[in-house]
Amino acid sequence: MSETEVIIEYLRSNFYEETAEAPITASEDLLDRGPIDSLGIVRLVDFLESHFGVEIRPGEVTIKNFKSVDAMLALIDRKRKNEAV
Repeated sequence: MSETEVIIEYLRSNFYEETAEAPITASEDLLDRGPIDSLGIVRLVDFLESHFGVEIRPGEVTIKNFKSVDAMLALIDRKRKNEAV
C-alpha cells in the first residue's frame, strides 16, 4: 500500500464516509468533506508521527499542512528531509 493509500484508508476508517460516487482523493480539499474536531486532529497527528516516523510540532498543525492528503505527504517529506540533516 502506498503512503497516499495509507493516509486515505486512515481517514476513511476514522473520519469520513466514502462512496463510489465520492471517493477520497489525494488532492481533494478535505474541509469540503467537513472539519475534523480537535481530538480527531490529535489522533491524526499521532497516526502520522507513528506511522511515518516524523515529529510534527504544534505550529505545523495548520490548514495548509492538513487540508489534503497531498499536503500531509508534503509535510512528511519536508520533515524527513529536515530530520535527515
